Amino acid sequence: MTRNTRLSARYWSWVKRLGKKKTLVALGHTLLRIVYHLLLHRRPYQELGPDYLDRHRAERQLRKQSQMIKQLEESGFSVTKLA
Repeated sequence: MTRNTRLSARYWSWVKRLGKKKTLVALGHTLLRIVYHLLLHRRPYQELGPDYLDRHRAERQLRKQSQMIKQLEESGFSVTKLA
């Protein structure tokens, strides 16, 4: 297995919890989903890197915080972000 890829990072994080056999099935499912989307959108595969999931989670958390602040301000609250 190639190191420093999204799939490798996912394998090593799953194998701790699931064991090797279940991890291989889950990884196979992930590969099928990737291939499906590549064929559906007719795009070449683009490696996202081993830290993709961490970056994606951080971005999602920032978006969620922004949405919550916006909802509070629309409700009439004054919001001050602390560093």
